[in-house]
Amino acid sequence: MKKIKYPLILILAFTSFNLLAQGKKIIVMNQYWAKEGKIEEVYQHRLYASEVRKQLGLAVGRVLLNTSTDGEGPHVIWECEYPSKEAREKDTELLDESGQFDAVMEKMGTLIDKFQRTVYETGGE
Repeated sequence: MKKIKYPLILILAFTSFNLLAQGKKIIVMNQYWAKEGKIEEVYQHRLYASEVRKQLGLAVGRVLLNTSTDGEGPHVIWECEYPSKEAREKDTELLDESGQFDAVMEKMGTLIDKFQRTVYETGGE
């Protein structure tokens, strides 16, 4: 039986591809459109939500307040970077299991007209 030898270039390409895939990060962006007169309350509640995440030992992310005067786009954004898809999945699993975030989401639902979540993947770094 003849042994198959893989060319070095093929082995290097496969290894490089795996390393690039491992370097991909996940960015989650939650966008909140506040009800009339509730922008500051949405912002403060999102800061509180991040504190709850911190107490649970989860990634805190950062909260952004839209300061543009044109009224376009979401009023508040929460974004968080995870080192991998698996880390993001573990984060959401732990958050769901804790049950402590349910009340946070319920209250946020009373403060907003619209919510949108977008999940991005980086190209590897």
